[in-house]
Amino acid sequence: MTAPLIINIDKLKQRCDERRVTTAVYVDCSNRNLTSIPPLPKLATSVDLTNNLLRMILFRNPFQGMSDLREINLSDNPLEYVTVNLFTGLFNLSKLIIRNSLLYKQTTLVLDSLLAGLYNLKEFSLTFELPKNRKFSPVPCSFRYKSQPFENIDAIGFAEILEIDTALLKWQTNETFKKVIYQTKSLHLINGFVCFYGTLTNRQFYYMPFLEMIKIDNIFLTSKLTDNFITTQKHLQHLAIYGPNTPYGYAIDLIYNVSVSISDLYKLKTLLLNGISNDLRLKFHCSLGLQNLSALNSLQSVSIIGNSLSFNSAEECDNFPKSLQHLDLQDNCFSSYDINYSVLFFNKQIKTLNASNQNRCSFKSLHKEWKQTQFPTQPAVETKNVYGLEWFVLTKSKEPLDFGESNDFYPNLTYMDLSSNFKVNSKIPSFFSSCRPSMIFFNMSKCKLSEIEEYSLSNLSKLETLDLSSNMLGSIGCVLSDRLSNLVSLEVLNIADNQINCFNSVRSMRNLQRINMSNNQLQSFDASLEYNLNLEYIDLSNNRISKLSEDNMRDLTAIAGQHNVEVILSGNVLLCTCDTLHILEWMIKTKVKLVKRNEYLCSYSNGSISTLKEISHIYSSLNNECSHKSTLIIFISVIIAFFLLMVSGILMYKFRWQIRYWYYKNKIKIPYKPTSYGYEQIFEYDAFISYASEDYEIARCGTLNELETKRGVHACIHERDFQPGESIALNISKGIRNSRRTILFVSDSFLKSEWCMYELNIARMESLHSKRKLILTVMIETIPYASIPVDVLDIINTYTYLKYPANKNDKDINVFWNKCAEFVLES
Repeated sequence: MTAPLIINIDKLKQRCDERRVTTAVYVDCSNRNLTSIPPLPKLATSVDLTNNLLRMILFRNPFQGMSDLREINLSDNPLEYVTVNLFTGLFNLSKLIIRNSLLYKQTTLVLDSLLAGLYNLKEFSLTFELPKNRKFSPVPCSFRYKSQPFENIDAIGFAEILEIDTALLKWQTNETFKKVIYQTKSLHLINGFVCFYGTLTNRQFYYMPFLEMIKIDNIFLTSKLTDNFITTQKHLQHLAIYGPNTPYGYAIDLIYNVSVSISDLYKLKTLLLNGISNDLRLKFHCSLGLQNLSALNSLQSVSIIGNSLSFNSAEECDNFPKSLQHLDLQDNCFSSYDINYSVLFFNKQIKTLNASNQNRCSFKSLHKEWKQTQFPTQPAVETKNVYGLEWFVLTKSKEPLDFGESNDFYPNLTYMDLSSNFKVNSKIPSFFSSCRPSMIFFNMSKCKLSEIEEYSLSNLSKLETLDLSSNMLGSIGCVLSDRLSNLVSLEVLNIADNQINCFNSVRSMRNLQRINMSNNQLQSFDASLEYNLNLEYIDLSNNRISKLSEDNMRDLTAIAGQHNVEVILSGNVLLCTCDTLHILEWMIKTKVKLVKRNEYLCSYSNGSISTLKEISHIYSSLNNECSHKSTLIIFISVIIAFFLLMVSGILMYKFRWQIRYWYYKNKIKIPYKPTSYGYEQIFEYDAFISYASEDYEIARCGTLNELETKRGVHACIHERDFQPGESIALNISKGIRNSRRTILFVSDSFLKSEWCMYELNIARMESLHSKRKLILTVMIETIPYASIPVDVLDIINTYTYLKYPANKNDKDINVFWNKCAEFVLES
């Protein structure tokens, strides 16, 4: 039986990774908990042993025979002891990094012996870390060492890039010692844990005449820099001092001494003085705290971060050269007035200014709300103050935000961040955009804004990103979208958390890619997206939206047909009813990415709420339920429609003559004449003659001979007086309305004639509505009472009627026509 294979995991962990690139061989042994250096490839050019447990490297030389080695990194190991011949024979070694070691415990170590023969060493780092279980009790270097720590250290003079503990600075200079000039161009001083210098002077830098960069980091025990500590560094281009955190008085002196020390370094490009003061608030005076640096025409960037600086009164910071382009004032206590009128006004050439987090003030501000008239040196001019500013940040100021004046002009300003300024005057002034026409990025979130004046943003046609989130812009109402309508280049719009309940247009923003309107009070999204075909993302979460409109779905579908688009609707309670069934169907089928759709909430008609995790099942169930309801609704609708149709038919039949009468009445124009009693109708005819064609002889001939010829009555007879081309119904209505009286010659033929009955009813309607004595009924023949229609009986029973003489006696006929004429001509 074969024994099981046992794998030593610890040994596998100790194997190093090897990577070859052309002739270079990189060996990575980092992060393996190594307690000793494993065998290494002889042809290796770079070895990384960082972050292991190497404590001592004693007699064996792990790098022996590796003549091609260029780089070694032993950082982040608890190294306490190394053999003095550790790097012997590594003639090509150019980079040696030993950061965060404990080699200061090796009191017999001579640095020159350790680095002997490394003539090609160009970059060297040696810094220290205290054990975490020991209390740190630093002492001055002059007390701890009678001579230089690690004795002779001139071997590091070959390195052009040097990163060392400040204890390794040469602090003894004696003519008896061999004078060595270091080739160092970049010097990084850190920690100071072995021992410390209370004061840094030029004696610690005179042997490094080629320095181009000095970085002094975390020298918290150095309280003083002399005013000439780097005056001899004529090649210096970059100076950075981080975190001494000195008390008030020392901090003022340190800043001033640095400015004096560099006042003749004409190649200096960058100056950083960050974390100088640990005081609660450092009252700073430009005229007293800074040497005049106006002659440093190479100085482009100044950083004074985290110093609790503030101006106690109006200052004139005109100490900087015109070459200054970038100023960083983060984490201080300057007001916007300080920035605008003490700094920018006297340094209009500045392109970028970062004044974020101006809240490093631990007690209540003594500043008052500044007015321009309070600044005595501000010149009163009519022309614009033109600034070169390109990039500006001012955040978390403890002072009221000052937008400057309407005659300030920033033609090159493209980036502006004024976020988290809670002491804003509730609105953006109207002159804001006209002073800053080139802005591309503008952030004024978390500023308690409640108003944007009409022209505040109207000139920002180049703006691409606008963040006005976490304000109170909902108080503007629907006008908000109008205030943003000129932002034609906008790509990103963030107006989340503003209590907005109305936003109805993004039509002009055709480049818009991202919209964030979350955490508002929108009940619907009314802005059309028809022209926003570049849209990629829209966040409408945590509003009060219950459904999407047809326009929303149509526009989003059109956009999704061209590219991916994401929509967030979480935090809204959507309706799941028969009326919104088509929306659920769209949500299932659409190509639009509905982010976290399964978490959307859905409210049913019975008041219950669920998520849309099972949206297909919800849609199917709701669809079946709505189908049954639809069938019932259709059935009931048909019954109701039939009932309404029947009622309508009955009503129309009952009131058919009224309907016809009013229809034609509105089409007929009647002439009137003024009288002493008002207006009186002008009649064209005296009488309208209604008869059946079978009664032609009595009605028409009798009328012509007896009424018109003998008695002067002007009658309307349809064969003669109706207007050709017009409808019969209109002619009848017009004839009756234009006649003073209507005579109905009723016979059995009359009652059977449709048009005769039409004339009878129109005459009856005219009589009722005009309240005139209008109708005279003539019974030509005897008709059984039961055969007479109700309409005719109503007229006979209401009005007096005449009977045509059946005996055809001339005397009786003459009396008949006299009575007819009397009725017609009666006034």
